[in-house]
Parts: sequence; C-alpha cells; structure tokens
Amino acid sequence: MNYAVLVVPDFALHALRRSDPALTGQPVALIAGEGRKAAVTEVSPEAAGVTPGLAVTLAMARCPGIVLRPRDFAAEIEADALLKAAAFTLSPRVELTRAGYCTVDLQGADPERTSGEIRLRVMELTAAGLPVRIGIAATPLLAALAARCAEPVFVVDDEREFLHPLPLAFAEPTAEQAEILSGWGVRTLGQLTALSKAEVGQRLGTAGVTLWECAAGETTRPLRLSEPAQSFAVSWNYDPPIETLEPVLFRMRRFSERVAMELRAAGFVAEILSLTLLLEDETDHRREFRLPEPNTDVDGWMRVFLSHLESVRTAARVTKVRLVAHPTRPAQKQDGLFDTGLRDPAAFWENLARLAAIVGEGRVGTPVPADTYRPDAFTLTKPVDTIPAPEPAPVHPLRGLALRRFRPPWPVRVACAGPQPAELDCANLRDTVRSVGGPWRISGDWWTPEAWAVEHWHIEMSQGGIYQLARSKDGWRVEGVFD
Repeated sequence: MNYAVLVVPDFALHALRRSDPALTGQPVALIAGEGRKAAVTEVSPEAAGVTPGLAVTLAMARCPGIVLRPRDFAAEIEADALLKAAAFTLSPRVELTRAGYCTVDLQGADPERTSGEIRLRVMELTAAGLPVRIGIAATPLLAALAARCAEPVFVVDDEREFLHPLPLAFAEPTAEQAEILSGWGVRTLGQLTALSKAEVGQRLGTAGVTLWECAAGETTRPLRLSEPAQSFAVSWNYDPPIETLEPVLFRMRRFSERVAMELRAAGFVAEILSLTLLLEDETDHRREFRLPEPNTDVDGWMRVFLSHLESVRTAARVTKVRLVAHPTRPAQKQDGLFDTGLRDPAAFWENLARLAAIVGEGRVGTPVPADTYRPDAFTLTKPVDTIPAPEPAPVHPLRGLALRRFRPPWPVRVACAGPQPAELDCANLRDTVRSVGGPWRISGDWWTPEAWAVEHWHIEMSQGGIYQLARSKDGWRVEGVFD
C-alpha cells in the first residue's frame, strides 16, 4: 500500500450537479461546442439513450426532458478543493494530478488505519455528491489503473495478475501504435508484455518501449506535491440576488462539507463559526456561533445555521455569503473511572447550540460564581463533559444558620426608626422588627459606570423568622430567610 489514486468519473458533471439543487434527480448532459457542432461530453444515468459524443439535437430527441448545460468551472474548483481535502486526511503528501484526480503517497502509513479511513472517505464524498473511486497499488500508475477498475475501492495485491487481462487501451497507445498492435493480434496488456521488450523497441522505437513498460507496470514518477488549505473560509455569490432560505442552505451545506474536511485534514476542529450575509443595499448581517463542543459535524453546523436563519429578516436580498471556521485543536482527555458522562454527548451539544442560536450567544451555559464580592454575580461557562465524583465532606463542617434565598427577592417598603429598619410591608411579609443586626456594607466597580453598593441587615420579626434585608440604589428588598 504505497500509493492511492482518488478519481471521480464524469467529474465535471458531478461538480455541476452538486452546486445546483435544481439538477437533483434530473437527466443532465454537459455539452461542448456551438451550434450544429455542439455535442454531449458527459451524461447522467437518468438520461436514457444518450451517450457521450452524441449531437445535441439527437440527444434532445432521444431524451426530451434532458437538461443541457456547459461546464461550470467555479463548481469544478470547489469540488476539486473537497477532493483534495479528503486526500489530505489520508496523507500529507498529495498531488492534485488533474481535475477530479488526486494521487496520494501512503508510504509509512498504518495499513489498517488507512484502509478504514479510505472507506470512510468514499462514503463521505459520495454523500457530498462526488462518487469517488480509489485504487491502491505500489506505483502511481498501477494505482491509477486500479482506480479505473474500482467499485469503489480496489487494492492491487498481485501486479501481474491484475494487469494481464486489462484492455490495451489502459496503456493509452497512440492511434498508430494501436493499429500496429492490433495487426499483431495484441488486445490486452498481458499479450503485449508477453512479447520481448527489446523486440517491441526494435519495431516501435522508444515510444514502444515506454508503452511496454506502462503495460508491465514498471513506470513510476515523483509526485508534484500540493499545499494543504491554509485558511478555513469560503464565500460565494448569488447572481441574481436571492430572497429565500433554501438556496442559502443548499450551498452552505456544500461549502461546509469542504471546510469540515479541510479542518480534519489539518488536525483541527471548529470552535467558532462566523456567518456573514452581504445584502443588495450594501449592508450586511453578521453572526458568530461559538460551538459548545468544537467539532467538524456538518449536520450539527447546519442545524445551528437553520435555527438562526429561520428567524432572520433582511431589508434587502442576499448577494453574497461568507463562512469562516475558527480552528482549534481537539480536546484530549481521559475520563475517570468513577466519572459520570453524558449518555448522548452529540445530542446534548447540538441542543445547546440550537438554544444559543435562538436566545443569543452567551446566554446558555453553566453558571459559575464570578471573582467579585458583588452578590449573585456569575458568568456562564461551557458545561463539563463529565460529572466528577463528589468531593469528600469537610473535616470541620459549616456551622451557623443557612440562608435560603428568594428568587426573585421580595420588593418591600421599609419604615425606619432612625437609621435602622423598624417595620416591613410587602405582599409576603407584613410585621414589625424585633431586633436588628448590621448594616454590613459592600461595594465595587466604583471606577466603571456599572459601580454598585449594597448594605445588608439581619432582622428578626415580631411574629418570628429571621430575614436578610438589603438596600441599594434600586430600593429595599428581602433577599432570603435563615433556616
């Protein structure tokens, strides 16, 4: 397992279909040329009776509902980027040989792990609209020939046995060579290599030797290595502008598939997704989504986008969309023996992301006391993946009364005797004060516009009960009762 070749047959056609939702399930053909010289170059399986090379008029006669389109080079560039990203998940040494064709150097890779990754890439690319075939062999040439025979993966174990029955056309002879060899009765690669290389060279020259070596699988070459993706951002235009959600979601999924694959190829996951909609009136709509659990799950991304975009109303039509994934390294952790984890982590993080898309970023999480003396101050942080074992009880347990806080606190009218509260009147408490402790004053953030100051009192009521009373710039309130 030295080299792998990833090939997408009818690449230009599949690239076009994955970029246009209207072509799903339709008979489609790519055409080249103009006027009467226009002919079919690639055709989908739904176009019964139409074959490559057929004239356009004849193709329309054989399949009246056929959709005829020229090549979409922008769609091919995007599909090539997805195919190359998939190749980089197998090895850091990748050659983008030509459109829809990648050669991967697998030397030094773990065969068992690589075999599983290859089959996973086949499923992912097929689901993304690129039905790929992968050949694996000792040289780039053999791997390319294996890819032409793959359905969808073919591994060459015995080179001679593999090459012998293949048609001569697999060696790509010239028309003159094919005619000469046909006259000799040579129809397969095995029949050609059965002849002496020297004798073939004497009759067909240097080109004949090259053809014989290709048929024998002796040809090899160094790879022209490509660079992996350096950023994880995509953008696409709409001409004419659009005003419905479906076209945005369709292309967003296609581009998200590529970005997620590039992240995985680089060993990253997405921590934050930034979405920008550029509008026809030269304004824009921007939103950042911080994923509760960094990942490369396209389905999860799309649910987050859908939850947000369903509630968006813009003043003008959308002309361009930009998506940026902010990468981070995946978390590495080992769960404790007695830790309690989530039964379905994917569903948990997905629901949190959907809630954040609805109520706003920063409003979903686990409350943690803030590092301040301000009462009830807290921040929201990412929930923990596992619930650790409970801490042991303290050696010296807490002593004193426990304050049971009211949520929300009770607003109250207070009558004072001098500086101290003497009588309380609210919906839940109406009584006179028997004894008073305090006040205890705290304040903070005096250097900011959010400065605060609170004084607390502990009061015992005539009818029983000890309460905590507080006063701030917002007035008096009963914060809780001591149990």
